[in-house]
Amino acid sequence: MPLNINYSFNFGVILLFIFIFLLITGLLSVIFYNNNLANSFMLLILHTFNSFFYFVLRVLHNTFANLFFLFMFFHIFRSWFYTSSNNFLVLVSGFVMFILSCGIAFFGYCLPMGQMSYWASIVIFSLLSVVPFGNLILLYLFGSFAISTRTLSLLFFLHFITPFILLFLFLLHYINLHSNLSSSTNKNDILDLTTFYPLFIFIDAFVVFLFLFFFVMFIFFFSWYFFESANFLSFNTLVTPLHIYPDWFLLFPYACLRSIDNKLFGVFLLLFIMVFFFYSPFINSFFNILTIFNFFHVYIIFFFVLLMFVGANPSVFPFSVLVIFLQYFLYFLIFSYFLFLFLLYMVL
Repeated sequence: MPLNINYSFNFGVILLFIFIFLLITGLLSVIFYNNNLANSFMLLILHTFNSFFYFVLRVLHNTFANLFFLFMFFHIFRSWFYTSSNNFLVLVSGFVMFILSCGIAFFGYCLPMGQMSYWASIVIFSLLSVVPFGNLILLYLFGSFAISTRTLSLLFFLHFITPFILLFLFLLHYINLHSNLSSSTNKNDILDLTTFYPLFIFIDAFVVFLFLFFFVMFIFFFSWYFFESANFLSFNTLVTPLHIYPDWFLLFPYACLRSIDNKLFGVFLLLFIMVFFFYSPFINSFFNILTIFNFFHVYIIFFFVLLMFVGANPSVFPFSVLVIFLQYFLYFLIFSYFLFLFLLYMVL
């Protein structure tokens, strides 16, 4: 194996494998879903507990979706430490795929219309009110003054069609990666180059089978682990949950957004954090001494995990104070990071 390749480069093939199974289980689940607001939840529960086939489909689809984001984060964090300036299109397509994946997950999270998914969708949709004509856009999306059957139809359509856009982006991502060599490969290192077949094919197959083994064990013993308990209750427009929160992979921006009183400023900081996933490896790619910046990335990953923990807890003391401290310390790290990059650029 080349010296600059390790098993962290197999996260991409695991993501491909998971995505294929997400497409299969999603397409098979379509026949069971009803997008009528009054019947969507009850029919979902009815099919889940009366049809073993749909029960398996739903558990597999939900578990694969959560594991997809888990390995996507691993894949993104790896790009912070191994990157190359000749892979700009790979970084751009990867960032767009991450944003699109978050949108697809949000669309699917809203479809069951359980208690948590209903109120989480209300919170996320309300972010559109900060843009010009935001309330008019909300009225168009809802088809009413609140979430209605038309909203569910639109979400169902988007959840069905956007994965095929994601598939196209994946092909673009894959073609650009292999046409420009690996993200940490130097074209001048001729002696260290090797073909993709047969070595990497067998390594990818081994990693996929290893992942399948642990996945089957997880499905058997923790089938409902990624399901939100509040979503087993039908939505109630008159009762708000004590703590509204999104899926775990959106907890870190949610924790920051929740701590800002000004919604517009909160949305701006939210976008700043999301975009950081892209421009951090891109800026680093222009510097040869990447090890200087690795400790910044370690700290930022640590704070992302802490923000996830805080976002999963109610906005009460001590979490309300802790999230503000962690948030501004994280921003301080990021801004000092780019200040250091700028000073280094001026010196070099």
